Amino acid sequence: MVNAGAMVNGASIRYVPRDELPKEFTYYHVETERHDELYANGAPAETFIDYIGRKAFDNYQEYLDRYGCDRLIPEMKRPRISAQRLLPQSLRAKLGIPAYGEGFEEEYQSLLERFRAA
Repeated sequence: MVNAGAMVNGASIRYVPRDELPKEFTYYHVETERHDELYANGAPAETFIDYIGRKAFDNYQEYLDRYGCDRLIPEMKRPRISAQRLLPQSLRAKLGIPAYGEGFEEEYQSLLERFRAA
C-alpha cells in the first residue's frame, strides 16, 4: 500500500495546497466489511481505514443510526509506504521521481548560499 502523498511527482500527481482547493468539495470514502483493495478509475485503492475517526465525516450520525455504533476495522497485513524515500525504484521510474538523495548536493549548496547571503 502506498500513501498518495508519497507518489507526488509534480506532473501527473501533484500536491495542491489547501488554499487552492475549492471552498467545498465532496470526498467519498468507501467502507467495506474489512479493510480491502478495490479499483477506482482503473487504479487499485484501499477502502476506509479508521485513522481519523468517523466523527470527522458529515454523515457520522447517519452511520450511527444505521449501524448503532462505531466499529474498528483492522488494517490489511501489507507493508505501507508513507514516504517518498521508501518507494521502490520501479515505482519511482514509472512516476518520474528521481532516486532518493539525487540532487541533494545542489539543494545543499543552494541553501548554503542563501544562508551565507542572509
